[in-house]
Amino acid sequence: MEYLLASFLVMIGAVVQTAFGFGMAVVAAPLLIMIEPRLVPGPMVVAALVQCVLMMLQNRRELDIKGLSSAFIGRIPGSIAGVYLLTLFSTQMLSIAVGGIVLLAVALSLSKLTIRPTPKTMFWASMASGVCGSATSIGGPPMALLMQHEQATRIRANLAGYFIYGCCISLIALVMVGRFGAEELKMSLWLIPGSLLGFYLCRWIPLYRIESQMRPAILGICILCGLFAITRGILGS
Repeated sequence: MEYLLASFLVMIGAVVQTAFGFGMAVVAAPLLIMIEPRLVPGPMVVAALVQCVLMMLQNRRELDIKGLSSAFIGRIPGSIAGVYLLTLFSTQMLSIAVGGIVLLAVALSLSKLTIRPTPKTMFWASMASGVCGSATSIGGPPMALLMQHEQATRIRANLAGYFIYGCCISLIALVMVGRFGAEELKMSLWLIPGSLLGFYLCRWIPLYRIESQMRPAILGICILCGLFAITRGILGS
């Protein structure tokens, strides 16, 4: 029953991510940790990987691999740095730091400051995403905030393409430090049905009707990400 509940939570997260480009982790991860701490980050990353592959295929016409090239490069040192930070600081300290940075980034986004996706900004946003994702399993906000002013289908396609790459890098890093093995792989199999069902449920939603709310949704999800990370750090979960 616990794993069925976990798969249901992943399904809800997959609906959110399919609609707005990201948000699966912030919806599902807090409760997954309460059900079984080992479901995060490894199995959660696998579930997100499956959902992102489907989302990228659905929006493949808007995918810009060339534009993402600098982001792909930045993700590698970011992921390595995130895993290294896990050996220096507690997960609680890192969660509080990441949460504060995400909320600060949202505050800057609400100001008149506008940062557009360029090779340079994509590199640094991706590096920050790698650090956050590997250290706390919340890697979406940096890239989502950078792309928030783009067209909706372009956001979905490029975030999905980027997250596929990022998930693979994070899984490799987790395997290298002994945080993802056979047991975590078995747990992942319980979450994958939720990813599949959430994606296909979202296909019944007329996404074009919510595209005008894309930016507010991204900012709202990022605020939830930041608050979740800080709360998780304070409670020591």
